Amino acid sequence: MPVKLQAQVWAPFLSACTKHCNLELGELAARKLLHMNPGSHGNYVLMANLYTSMGKWKEAVFIAGDRSHAQSIDIYKKLEEINLKLAEAGYVPETDTVIHDLEREEKEEALKVHSERLAIAFGLVSTEAGSTLRIVKNHRTCVDCHSALKFISKITSRHLIVRDGSRFHHFESGTCTCKDFW
Repeated sequence: MPVKLQAQVWAPFLSACTKHCNLELGELAARKLLHMNPGSHGNYVLMANLYTSMGKWKEAVFIAGDRSHAQSIDIYKKLEEINLKLAEAGYVPETDTVIHDLEREEKEEALKVHSERLAIAFGLVSTEAGSTLRIVKNHRTCVDCHSALKFISKITSRHLIVRDGSRFHHFESGTCTCKDFW
């Protein structure tokens, strides 16, 4: 095109790439978008949508209990550290909402490896101390993860922005902007 393309053009183009299953052009559009506006959460959602529509789950998301990431050892080490600090800070797992027929201890273990926690652990090992972490997911955040994320924001002194299927949550200093109504 003869004009310089702006983000307002690249985002719909990336959506079209998802609809037409064009991974190569979609990745090009995503690179352009992320370069122009790295703080835009929507761009990450669009890219995740492209990857999931193409069946490339590893590129798009953290899946509960997943250990396929190249930094899996570091991520799980950080996750163990977070889980110990959560217990020390008074966090109590909210197992009542776990829909699987498991014993309480099994439910608690399953909650420890939810995708949000894996993403946070990855962010903590991959970014500078104090920087904001942005997590995008397409399902609603569970009650337990919401509670854990409030604690994590406090014990790590991080601003956590989580885009779930319903809204943006901003966790900071142990609170969330949704005031626990979402």
